[in-house]
Amino acid sequence: MVFEYANRLVNEGCEVYILFLNNEAFQRFHLPLFMKRILCNIFTRIEPNWFNLDRRVQKISNLDYGYKSKLGPLNALFATSAEKTVDEVFYNLQAEKKYYFIQDYENWHVSKEFVDKTYRLGLNNIVISKWLKKKIDKISGKPSILIPNAIDTDIYKKNRIMINRQPHTIALLYHQEKHKGLANAFEVLKKVKMKFPDLEVKMFGQFPRPNVPKWIKYYKNATQAETVSIYNSCQVFLCSTIEEGFGLTGFEAMSCGACLVSTNYKGVREYAVDNYNALLSPVGDIQAQVDNVIRIFEDPSLRDKISHNGEKSSKDYSWSEAMKKFNKMLGVQ
Repeated sequence: MVFEYANRLVNEGCEVYILFLNNEAFQRFHLPLFMKRILCNIFTRIEPNWFNLDRRVQKISNLDYGYKSKLGPLNALFATSAEKTVDEVFYNLQAEKKYYFIQDYENWHVSKEFVDKTYRLGLNNIVISKWLKKKIDKISGKPSILIPNAIDTDIYKKNRIMINRQPHTIALLYHQEKHKGLANAFEVLKKVKMKFPDLEVKMFGQFPRPNVPKWIKYYKNATQAETVSIYNSCQVFLCSTIEEGFGLTGFEAMSCGACLVSTNYKGVREYAVDNYNALLSPVGDIQAQVDNVIRIFEDPSLRDKISHNGEKSSKDYSWSEAMKKFNKMLGVQ
């Protein structure tokens, strides 16, 4: 989402910088600082290799000499994570306005007290979902700005109708964080595979291939075009998340016509309605997810209804609407 906003802002004529905090890069190699600085500058220039970031977006490493002066005077500055960027934005950099782009309640590696403190620093908090707004507003004591995640339906669109997809196909996102629920997702896949031996599974992510059965195809660092192709090749997108701010990949899959079979975590409720545009089940209930996958595979009318309504729902979250809210927040409209 940060890269998407960067692209759209430069298209509107803004000068945009992304600062990469590289202090922890290459730690396991115990490199001298000058070598680490050289490598980080190189990788900052070439990354991200999985996203088509506009060349006009300027990328800077914080290990680069004089990185603050290269940023120059800033009108707006955004922190994007509790652990990594809030301190840099709040204490070390200067700007007319400072914002905090909050996409989840990020207490995965730090304490609740640490995270809550970041929300109370006085930055202009931006949230992507209604449940986050309620939570963050209560913690911070002031209203946050709600800008729901958007979908580019010119990219994330259905280009293969359901009857032209293999009958027993599932896609999912792989992530190493426990709150993403992959341990449960793998149990779901094993049970579904027992009932449907011809099951095909396509999984993508930014991490090395996990220790999973060979019948699960894995796409490391899949590009945007590759993920769209994956979404369009499958009947079901499986999400076993325990907790998440929004759940963007599930929404992207819906926009491409895949049937979302998800746990009923808070974030997914922003766009998914059980038995209308998705099949939802209690968080952690593996058998309930298995049953919902089977329902999609065995009931073509239900499958087509969920697929159609999911695709239709994605059109309610346009980038034009998101940018209107974003620009209003910045005071440029």
